[in-house]
Amino acid sequence: MSEPEALPVRLFRFGRALVVGSGATLTDFSVFTTCVRAFGVAPVTARVPALIAGACFQFFGNRSFTFRAQRGSLSRQAKLFVVAEGVTLLLNIGAFRLLFARISRLPPEVVGFLGTFLVFVGFAYPVRRLVVFRMPGGGVRQ
Repeated sequence: MSEPEALPVRLFRFGRALVVGSGATLTDFSVFTTCVRAFGVAPVTARVPALIAGACFQFFGNRSFTFRAQRGSLSRQAKLFVVAEGVTLLLNIGAFRLLFARISRLPPEVVGFLGTFLVFVGFAYPVRRLVVFRMPGGGVRQ
């Protein structure tokens, strides 16, 4: 059994995930806002391309910066990421629909941020860390 990671190491990695997540969120927000405001796409429908664009940013950012898992199998990571992101996408859409129906006073962009953050903390980050970018030998790099 491997030695538990020190708290600062874990916090620093989570901080890197937040940096990557911020870039992915900016990508998501840009696509979502363009779809809704420039093209008149319904907010629930616009979440799909926005989340897909953000997911692409997430994969490469997490692989290289957050988890530093470039030595891991790209093919394996990509396959696991696609499966995990499929579930994440469904959870994000579900969270958005649920929140948008109940918090209609907020702009849809804010509701999207809230739903995405809740799914990130509760599902996406743990799955990326423990499954997708887990390095051979059971550990993840600092």
